Amino acid sequence: MELRHLRYFVAVAEEQSFVGAARRLRLAQPALSRQIADLETELGVRLFHRLPRGVRVTAAGEAFLLEARRTLEGAAHAVASARNAARDGASYLEFAHGALSLYGATLERLLAAFRESGPDALVRVSSQTDADAWQALRERRIDVASVFIAKWPVEGFGAHRLLDCTTRGVLLPASHPLAAKPVLRLAELRDLTWLHTVDRWPGVLETIEAALRERGLVPKRLRERAKETPAANTQIAAGEAWSLVSEAIAEPYRTQSSGIVYRPFVEPDIPVWLALVWVPKASRLVCRLVDVASGIGLAVPDREPARQTA
Repeated sequence: MELRHLRYFVAVAEEQSFVGAARRLRLAQPALSRQIADLETELGVRLFHRLPRGVRVTAAGEAFLLEARRTLEGAAHAVASARNAARDGASYLEFAHGALSLYGATLERLLAAFRESGPDALVRVSSQTDADAWQALRERRIDVASVFIAKWPVEGFGAHRLLDCTTRGVLLPASHPLAAKPVLRLAELRDLTWLHTVDRWPGVLETIEAALRERGLVPKRLRERAKETPAANTQIAAGEAWSLVSEAIAEPYRTQSSGIVYRPFVEPDIPVWLALVWVPKASRLVCRLVDVASGIGLAVPDREPARQTA
């Protein structure tokens, strides 16, 4: 048994699906199924009930899940300790970000201000999808990540919201009859394909889809993974799809003539935020980053405490 077997098992248990776990782990589903079957053979117990749709953890699986998580967390702490010891006393902030679109300048400003806050902080930046950042945080491979969230607070993580990216409208083909309307109802989009990013922070896609359903739209979803499909804007301009967008993303489509138009919807807004997230408790450098963000005005006011460290 190797650590990868534990990671595979935990992913299937949390996703309650071999398909979802394979997507998260970036493995072929048959290979993942074989690994879990091998693990069950080695343990001599069945870890999952195979259902017509998805899986359910058995009683033996529940017991194993608790210990598997502890083992993975212990391994992650060991790796982090070794890396810290190898830094010869230098302080690094391991920072990850995903696709930023127009929000890249915000993070540039934040990281520049952070570096100016003290000579003892060095930053190492990596580019990861929001889904990969979630896994990297849990394994302590990074200290903090900027991701898009759709629920507040962020369950299981400390978080600080940088920007309000609330969705109030959609991009759709300029050639579509709906483009002639100044505003529209979401239900009118039922025959067009909803384009969305697949590799999001866990729960974000489900939260947004639930919000659409509450507003009268059961979205027609694209089945393929985003990386296997053409660019979103080309699909929209071709007349077959639409996407949700924030005001910042919508701005160019208000003033420029193109094959895509922005139209607000009449239903209530759909909340989305760009946030910093980390595994509690926050490290000294993460706390400083949050303080710097607040100091330069990157903070979304809320009645709840913006920083969670326990």
